[in-house]
Amino acid sequence: MRYSIGTDIGGTFTDCVIVDEEGAITTGKAPSTPPDFAVGFFAAMENAAQKLELTLPQLFSQSRLLVHATTAATNALVEKRGANVGLITTRGHGEAMPIMRGGGRSKGLEVDDLLYLPAMHKPAPIVPRDMVREVRERVDSKGRVVIALDDGEVRRAIAELLAAGAEALAVGFLWSFLEPSHEQRVRELIEQEAPGLFVSCSHEIAPQVGEYYRLVATVFNSYVGPLMSRYVGNIADGAIERGADRAPLFAQCIGGTVPVEEVQRKPLFTLDSGPVSGIVAATFLGDALGYPNVITADMGGTTFDVSVISDGTPTRRDGTTIDRYHMYLPMLDVESIGAGGGSIAWLDPKSGTMKVGPQSAGADPGPICYQRGGTAPTVTDADVVLGVVNPDAFLGGRRRLDADAARAGIAELGGALAMSPEETAAGISEIIDNMMADKIRRMTVYRGHDPRNFAVFAFGGGGPTHASGFSAQLGVEEVVIPLGNTASVLSALGTVSGDVVHIYDRVTRLIAPLDIDALFAEFAELAAGATAQLRAEGFDDDAIGIERIVSMKYGAQVFDIEIPVEPGITSERLCEEFERTYERRFGEGSGYAPAGIEVIRLRVRSRGRIPRPRLPRQRLAGAGAEPVATRQVWWPQERGFVDTPVYRGDAGRLRDVEGPAIVELPDTTVPVRPGQTAGHDDHGNLVLRFPAARRDRVARSAHGTLTATS
Repeated sequence: MRYSIGTDIGGTFTDCVIVDEEGAITTGKAPSTPPDFAVGFFAAMENAAQKLELTLPQLFSQSRLLVHATTAATNALVEKRGANVGLITTRGHGEAMPIMRGGGRSKGLEVDDLLYLPAMHKPAPIVPRDMVREVRERVDSKGRVVIALDDGEVRRAIAELLAAGAEALAVGFLWSFLEPSHEQRVRELIEQEAPGLFVSCSHEIAPQVGEYYRLVATVFNSYVGPLMSRYVGNIADGAIERGADRAPLFAQCIGGTVPVEEVQRKPLFTLDSGPVSGIVAATFLGDALGYPNVITADMGGTTFDVSVISDGTPTRRDGTTIDRYHMYLPMLDVESIGAGGGSIAWLDPKSGTMKVGPQSAGADPGPICYQRGGTAPTVTDADVVLGVVNPDAFLGGRRRLDADAARAGIAELGGALAMSPEETAAGISEIIDNMMADKIRRMTVYRGHDPRNFAVFAFGGGGPTHASGFSAQLGVEEVVIPLGNTASVLSALGTVSGDVVHIYDRVTRLIAPLDIDALFAEFAELAAGATAQLRAEGFDDDAIGIERIVSMKYGAQVFDIEIPVEPGITSERLCEEFERTYERRFGEGSGYAPAGIEVIRLRVRSRGRIPRPRLPRQRLAGAGAEPVATRQVWWPQERGFVDTPVYRGDAGRLRDVEGPAIVELPDTTVPVRPGQTAGHDDHGNLVLRFPAARRDRVARSAHGTLTATS
């Protein structure tokens, strides 16, 4: 038997999925172990291996694939634990980072934060001004060298930065993506002066127009580079020491995976690799189960992550913002808020109201009920007080929760609000559900999608627990808990559900009518490099796939959209597809063809195909159809406790369980609210069904978009 192993490190738990050749899934969980996450990484795999009656070396010896999604780079950026970075840039442009294109006080902030002027300040600089060196060089906008690079000046800059304590260097010159020779030469000089020092060059990390966004990505790559090189190396070495015959692959933010060497060169691409892996899994399952339009709702211990899959294709974006720094970074479009099981409930001294998050108790100390020293009430504590989570069956009984401690902690907060512990816990649950529903509306309605035309895939440890609450506000008809208990570790499954993926970009400027032969000639050059890389990584030609994509816009516009380019397409058809896609996204009549249509970027997305896990039909017996117990659960519709039947979701097939009810799975809990029903489908998914949503003046569309009707 050959196994595929996927792992995902979250803020509270590290998850593991083992899939055998027949598609059978075995799951494992262990607490995350900051700062040495490798301990939790191997502990989660050991937990899953024990269920197969295997040791970890035995598991590795029988495995063909090991993939890891990690939060290490994200944590380093958020917690400001990166390296001391020195920057070498074009003379006259050393202030690009601190100027932040004028948006450093507001970029990425929510409306409430924008209205609170005392908090409107720029973040601390990632690279202090005394760690920036400007050197004489210049390439023009056509890619022609105007001023040659001075090797002596570069050597002096390197020496000064090393003397100042630089642990990594970033190199960012103007127009380097058109002519990279100057950056390449600086890299050679750094290797001569400081062999082994981590170096990032902007033409490799973000070959795009826009020096600020390119520079931020390059600096952040160096900021996390040394830490990630050590982390990735320790994971790879540890796996081999324990019996693996090869280093693991690592999940990345563009979807899919890459080898260790690529991660050590571009660690920035592991940002959000856990949430993105959940999108990969949802795309794979949505295609297999017949759900082309999916809202992914991933609630872990620290964050709530949302994305949209439309017509079977996940949405993508070309940048992200961290601490108000915006950077170029191609990735699947996932948005996060601080709303997880560990999110802390607190009293806002300015308004006197209760708020939840974004602060989190994390894995250590965790919620009060974990009995690990936590003193701040959290969402998980509220779920325990409300009777939703069984303190004796948490994580399949592997961890007993202290319900009395949770109640006492919430009672202290409730005392300041003149509310009972139960009312306070219900308020915490209602606030977090509203926050999550609002985030989904922002990802759907605000972008032209009608959530009523989508199914919600709820996963992560807390997603199934709160799905019946936040989804009821959206008008959706179905919530899918994918593969039952596997939903709690779905991101780990996603790591083994994708391919090895690389992206090659080239900036261009073509104006319609397009010279289609010239377009395909440029694509051929990019595809040749992509194919050569995958061959070097061990893929045969029949396992290599190439996707060709152009970024197009109307003349004089700033923003662009991606359009796939099929073999044999004509200029007219490509422009027509652009206009259709544009109007579908922004509304009928929003395009303006008289301004002209431009192609501004070519992108090749190459894939080294890895066999997908099988999805067998589940023949669940009917033994789980009857409740195994009853307990008191607080339901918001009743504003009080109700004696509620409890079902075992992994004991047999459930059919049309009517709420109120609780369905317990080993690693998560699914409340079924009054008026809702739940049951298993043929693949072992637990499906919640809501009363038919009203569709007044809204028509369905294949793309799930909002379409007004008369």
